[in-house]
Amino acid sequence: RNMRGIMVAVENYPDLKANENFLQLQGTWNEIEEQISAARRAYNAAVTDYNNGVEMFPSNMIAGMMGYKRKQVFEIPEEERKNVSAKDLFAS
Repeated sequence: RNMRGIMVAVENYPDLKANENFLQLQGTWNEIEEQISAARRAYNAAVTDYNNGVEMFPSNMIAGMMGYKRKQVFEIPEEERKNVSAKDLFAS
């Protein structure tokens, strides 16, 4: 998501767009975003499985005796989903 905002702003800087270091940064950034997204999906899948165990019979009986409660899945607040401003990133 954030990378799209930067790429739009980079269109105004052709030298930067073709710079090898920037291309490497872009690739690394995309890879990191994909890894974070995969980790979030794996975490949320584990939390969903846990919640199912806490709520479904017969494991819910043991969970109740042990004091296990439902957990929240990981969600990103809307204000953190804003696109990053390339102008702010590259301003000196």
